Amino acid sequence: MTDTVIIIGSFLLAFKAILIEGSEVAILSLATIKQLGRNNILFGVIAGGLGSILTFLVVWRIFLLLPAIIIDFATATVLFYFSSRFLRGFIKYAFRHKSFREKMARMGKEVIEKDLKREGAIDSTQPIRFSVPNSLPVLTITLTEGFEASLVLAAAGAFNIQWTLIGAAVSLIVLIAVSAVSYDYLMRVPRWLLDLIAGVVLLSFGLIFFASGVFSALTGTT
Repeated sequence: MTDTVIIIGSFLLAFKAILIEGSEVAILSLATIKQLGRNNILFGVIAGGLGSILTFLVVWRIFLLLPAIIIDFATATVLFYFSSRFLRGFIKYAFRHKSFREKMARMGKEVIEKDLKREGAIDSTQPIRFSVPNSLPVLTITLTEGFEASLVLAAAGAFNIQWTLIGAAVSLIVLIAVSAVSYDYLMRVPRWLLDLIAGVVLLSFGLIFFASGVFSALTGTT
C-alpha cells in the first residue's frame, strides 16, 4: 500500500468519523441548549469528548501492538461494519423516506423529558439547573457517538496518526464553525447524501486494507 493511499485514507476516515458522528451531537446540543442550559450541555459534551479521546488512545495503542497483517484485517473489519451502517442509513433516508430531522427532534425531546422528570420540573421553558446528573443524557449520547468515531480514528491512526489527527482537527473546525452560525445549516445537507458518501468512502478503503491483508498473507509478509 502506497504512502499516498495511506495519507488520503487516514485523513478522509478521520474527517468522516468526526463530521458524521459529531454532527449528531452538535445538532442535539443546539436543539436542547435553551431547555437544558448551556452548562449542562457543555459539561456533557466536554466530558463525553474526553471519554471518547481516551477510548481512541486505548484502541489505537492496541492496534499498534498487532502484527501488520492483523492490523489490515482488523481495520477492514471496522470499516466494513461502519460502511454497512451508513449505507443502511442511506437506504432508510433516501428510499424509505425516513426523516433525519424528526429523528433528532425525537432524541432532543427524550433528553429534555429525562432531565425534567429528574428535576420534577413543570415549566419546560425555563433552563434546567446545572448538575452532573442533568448532564448525563448529553454525556451519554456524546460518548456513544464518540465511541463509534474513536474506532474508525484508531483504525486510521494505526497507519498514519499525523494525518488522522489533521483530518479530525479539520472536521472539528468545520463543525464548530457551522454550529456557531446556525443550527439549520447542520440540517441543510441531506442526511442520505452524507451517509452515502461515508458508506462509499469506508467501503472503498475497507476493500483496500482487506486486499493489503490478503496480499501480505499470500506473500508471507507481516
